[in-house]
Amino acid sequence: MRLITQMPSDDWEASARCRSHDPTLFFGPNRFEPKRERLEREAAAKEVCATCPALRHCRDYALRNGEIYGVWGGLGEADRRALLESGRVAAAGCSPAADRSRPPSGLGGSIGWGADESS
Repeated sequence: MRLITQMPSDDWEASARCRSHDPTLFFGPNRFEPKRERLEREAAAKEVCATCPALRHCRDYALRNGEIYGVWGGLGEADRRALLESGRVAAAGCSPAADRSRPPSGLGGSIGWGADESS
């Protein structure tokens, strides 16, 4: 397995406020997280998102690509799930099409991103 050290960035990724924060704020710790701690962490992450110039692009990316972990575009895991299940995503102009392009660089994204399994 070969690790990819740097991926090209889309314009919106370069302006994302989350790039200057620890990814665990958006994706949680690598351990069990009690509900109260998770809610506090997600609220802090959403505060960062609220002032982010890339909020809409990030949110659209997460909804289109079915991101199931973390806070993306000001939406937590349960927020995105509720939007997708309610059908309000299409009404908001974002289609949850299977555009499985890479996640924003520097964020970690879904499990398995960043590894080239063909090597």
